[in-house]
Amino acid sequence: MNDTTLPIQRKKVALKKGFAIYDWKRLLNSASDLAQRRGQPFRPISLKEITQHNKVHDGWIALHSKVYNIGPYLHYHPGGIDIMKDCLGTDCSELFDKYHRWVNIETLVGKLQIGWLEEDAISQDSFAMPPPRPRPGTKVENLLPNETEDLGDDLNPWEK
Repeated sequence: MNDTTLPIQRKKVALKKGFAIYDWKRLLNSASDLAQRRGQPFRPISLKEITQHNKVHDGWIALHSKVYNIGPYLHYHPGGIDIMKDCLGTDCSELFDKYHRWVNIETLVGKLQIGWLEEDAISQDSFAMPPPRPRPGTKVENLLPNETEDLGDDLNPWEK
């Protein structure tokens, strides 16, 4: 077999005992404040503030306009901590969609949400629709019959 035909292999990371996805789900169901909001409501958060939280034990990310304190989840990530370090303090929506578009983020880390991305930080281009194409300049033929024309049985019986 040629080296170019071999599939790309993922690098497997051995997680410590007690840090499997099952353990994360159990922690999600039992912990009361994993996001460390301390009873504060969700709030708008700027990208500048997110960039200040780029450490393993204080890691925030923006994902699809929501901001998460992802630090508690890092040790449970199946790919390991190192693969997530570059994402901390950034908007990682594009990267997430590239590798994990099938993952339901709400069930996995929804309880870690601390706010949402400020509107001025959200790229308006991603939501913008293209302008409509101009209509052709030719006159469209009137497809409605003249009022004087007898339509006979073509009319709805309730309109007669």
